[in-house]
Amino acid sequence: MLRRLPLYRLASAVELSTGVALVLSPNLAIEALFQAQASGAEPQLTQLYGLALIALGATCWKQPCPHQAQRGMAIYNNLAGIFLLSLILKGLCTGLVVWTATVLHLSLGLVMIKDQQQKD
Repeated sequence: MLRRLPLYRLASAVELSTGVALVLSPNLAIEALFQAQASGAEPQLTQLYGLALIALGATCWKQPCPHQAQRGMAIYNNLAGIFLLSLILKGLCTGLVVWTATVLHLSLGLVMIKDQQQKD
């Protein structure tokens, strides 16, 4: 059986650190993912997304992570991985950062699905 403590604590750390980075450096995040300069409302939307990631990361930081929060984290990681992969396939995102984020989200998401199946 998978140990929940490291899995959900790891996911929380990833989301918290990513969220803080997006809030503090939205332009850098946009450039790293899209290889484009931020314009218009993009930096503010990136910061808003960063705040959402901080909230998501906080849901599973305290251990044990509540079951509903685990499901939410699993859904987010799988959907984020699929979304990032779709951006790659459309040619909208390139580079090591987006590939790393895609693999990380999909890997965490798949492990979380397995963990959820073992619990149900």
